[in-house]
Amino acid sequence: MSHILVLDQGTHASRAIVFSADGNIIEQAKQTVSLQQISHQKIEQDPHELLNSLIDCINRLNKNTVKNIARCCLTTQRSTTVAWNSNSGKALSPAISWQDRRSDEDLKQFIHKQTFIKNITGLPLSAHYGSGKIRWIISHNTAVKKSLEENTCLIGPLVSFLLFNLLKNRPYLVDHSNAHRSLLFDLKTLNWSEDLLSLFNIPEKILPQCKPIAFNYGKLIANNIPVVSVCGDQSAAFFSRGKVDADTGLINIGTGAFILAPCKNIITQSPLLCGIAYSNTDSQIYLLEGTVNGAGAALSWGQKKYPVDNLFDHLAEWLEQVTAPPVFINTVGGLGSPWWRSSVSAYFLTDEHLELADRYVAIIESIVFLIQHNLHHMQKFIPLKQLKVGGGLSQLNGLCQKIADLSQLSVERITETEATARGAAWLAADCPESWNENKPGKRFTPQSNSGLKQRFKQFTNELNRLK
Repeated sequence: MSHILVLDQGTHASRAIVFSADGNIIEQAKQTVSLQQISHQKIEQDPHELLNSLIDCINRLNKNTVKNIARCCLTTQRSTTVAWNSNSGKALSPAISWQDRRSDEDLKQFIHKQTFIKNITGLPLSAHYGSGKIRWIISHNTAVKKSLEENTCLIGPLVSFLLFNLLKNRPYLVDHSNAHRSLLFDLKTLNWSEDLLSLFNIPEKILPQCKPIAFNYGKLIANNIPVVSVCGDQSAAFFSRGKVDADTGLINIGTGAFILAPCKNIITQSPLLCGIAYSNTDSQIYLLEGTVNGAGAALSWGQKKYPVDNLFDHLAEWLEQVTAPPVFINTVGGLGSPWWRSSVSAYFLTDEHLELADRYVAIIESIVFLIQHNLHHMQKFIPLKQLKVGGGLSQLNGLCQKIADLSQLSVERITETEATARGAAWLAADCPESWNENKPGKRFTPQSNSGLKQRFKQFTNELNRLK
């Protein structure tokens, strides 16, 4: 028995992927899941659809392959929050998506505590994180109110709901990386913060126990495979190439874009996020993280307003053809780091007589601009020499070249398309050094691009004007 199973539950799909002991994919199963965009701020998923999609993927794996699986890692979308009954395991609320910002107004009462919160959690006060979602569920969900009175209510990160229903003995646990995105987690003590639980009026008894990323979580009901690591998707993607060099930044571009770099110590004086990349019972690896909410989500926004059949097939050609696109103010999903604002609608600076190609290249460039702002703040603390780029949108050569041109850093596209899953497998395999020896991807050398820099300046000036 030497294979590794990765259960990857994401915003748009669940996957069960089996890796060999040397890090190669042997088999995989995938199941798409639905996302309900009720309004601009309210975004939900069905918790049982997410759970059942993972179970379905597990069941579709070849039985002979499963016999050789020695260990498993579960990795999930972070910040998504759900309530359920401790007796039945059935959900009492929808899964409130990480993209959801319905608690934005409620959290404004805590603005005077922003610095206090950042110093404890390494995170800004934001409705994207779990505390606001938990407060909303408790205040607005009748079934949850009744369950709280009966002392049968559990509320926590999605990963805890999945562990509760996937593992024998129904453990109520959460790993450090997912607990961190609740805005209730103390980076120094690696546990729930009593001060923040009191501030947000959230009882600790409804929350799961915090455990390291590398930990014996229990065994899967389906096949008795031990789950030896649990983490958030970006913590997993961080290790898609194995151990990360101190001078290397990783950019993962999917629905959102995440800019990550390792740091030895907790950094709270930056507008970026500080979190946990890895932990075991003895040590932790921290990371500095920038967040762009409108990456693939911005293209989805464009598709609703300016529909294009087979959009991705057109983007590569358009990125070559369009040399002077307009500037798109990309606030899709709210402005992430370093601004942390959610009240501005997305728009083009010039919106007259624009071709579809112009609009979509402008959207792609806006993603590059947002990434660059995060890199600028990251380099104040971490002297980056190179970037590695992964995720679905990284397959666009034009996007990767623009990142290189604007940052003036060498960019390497990661050849492994399943970055999150491969990183999770590496963690479950106990971080083998041999996995670092994979093939280099396509490199993009920085070039002079005065037009791109000028549009970046326009983009930045407009965001500064909106302050």
